[in-house]
Amino acid sequence: MSLVMRSLSIFTLFVILALTAWTQQAQAPVEITSEPSHHKVLDNLFVRVFAVSVDPGKSTLMHRHGHDYLSVSVGDAQIMNVREGAQPVPVTFKDGDVRFSPAGLVHAVTNTGSKPFHNATIELLAPTTNQKSCTESCAIPVPCDSADKAACVSVVKVFSSDQWSVTLATLPPGAKYAQHTHLAHFLNVPLADAEVTMRNQDQPETVVHSKAGEVTWNNPVVHTVTNTGKTTARVVVLEFRGRPAGEGSESLGPKDAPKPHDYH
Repeated sequence: MSLVMRSLSIFTLFVILALTAWTQQAQAPVEITSEPSHHKVLDNLFVRVFAVSVDPGKSTLMHRHGHDYLSVSVGDAQIMNVREGAQPVPVTFKDGDVRFSPAGLVHAVTNTGSKPFHNATIELLAPTTNQKSCTESCAIPVPCDSADKAACVSVVKVFSSDQWSVTLATLPPGAKYAQHTHLAHFLNVPLADAEVTMRNQDQPETVVHSKAGEVTWNNPVVHTVTNTGKTTARVVVLEFRGRPAGEGSESLGPKDAPKPHDYH
């Protein structure tokens, strides 16, 4: 490509982004439920979850987030984030990135990459306090009998608050996630297609075919998980520390919060 053509391409890109930003700024914000790129896939007392998909070069409408939310990137992506009343900001996501945004965000997103932008937007219906990303001592010990540690399951703390925790579990082919306890309801966001076998305590095995980005809601359970497929299974797990206030449940406070992933 000649220098002139390259300069024209860059100029054209800037013009497109500028026009997109201007259009989004002028547009009255819509509720997230009316934004065409956000598809609601789950709604209960704890969360409201949207599968988000934006093709390369396309944009969402300017939309409003009325609740605190977590976003889980399914795949790598490059976007331009346009907050209401602010200049566009380029953002790069890596597969499995988890980010927290407080309630009240009004923005639009333009996919500036070459691949579709996919994420799971998880609205947290109860207030969030003391949220923080994990920056040190994030690995959670998981029993493993294999001499090859690369074949062992790994679980890493990603984010936490007084009300919930987020971990990333990685199961190489053939790896067995030893029996462990989820003491509260939890939500899974697979990052890749995978085939695993689950055995709940005193129950027969069940084969699960998970799809990348296909969110599932789960009740408290004691179980063992084995990757019986040929590809590495990676899943982001959002686990709650209790039930919403007013439901006759235990406290959501940090002193009473049970510790997830207890091993037996």
